[in-house]
Amino acid sequence: MTDRQKAWASLLTGLLMGLVGCNALQNATASLGGATAGQRGNVRVLFINNTPFRAIFTFGAYDNLDRNTQPQIQQISSTTTDLEGNAQTNVMNIPCHRVFSIGGAGLLARIRDNLMDGQFDEDLLIEGVNFSSAPVGDDQADAATEGMAPPIDRFIGVDFECNSLVIYRFEINDLGPAPFTIDFSSIPSDSTR
Repeated sequence: MTDRQKAWASLLTGLLMGLVGCNALQNATASLGGATAGQRGNVRVLFINNTPFRAIFTFGAYDNLDRNTQPQIQQISSTTTDLEGNAQTNVMNIPCHRVFSIGGAGLLARIRDNLMDGQFDEDLLIEGVNFSSAPVGDDQADAATEGMAPPIDRFIGVDFECNSLVIYRFEINDLGPAPFTIDFSSIPSDSTR
């Protein structure tokens, strides 16, 4: 092997090691949870609102390596699935994708680029989560009358696995820069908890 070939081999090895160290390959190669090749499993999702205010947001899953992916989304508002203060949703099943997002820029872009009008409410495409104390039916019912929580993205293979239960808790953030925060936890499908 020539010195030039050794240099290239060393460079490529360093790059690959850097990617592995950053969990980039883990996200790209993690199983999508299906029983056969090409099939997808589900992620079970639960939202717990530990604030006294209604939570308004768009969440969903998409493949960040495919710009044409059609995200699997749901929108929570005063007129759709309602998540009032000190309440929780039912456990929902969402098809497994590489990224699970609550109001993240990548998710919002995929929605606007790849879903047709009528498949989503443009007014609910907000970054993060709005918290509102306005009465249902009021013009401000879905506005951030009490503040917002920043968006959150979680990645397959790093933060969760397909067929697991992911739990998001909305909390008041007394110490941080935003008035609210989102806590995340994942329980694997084979857990006895």
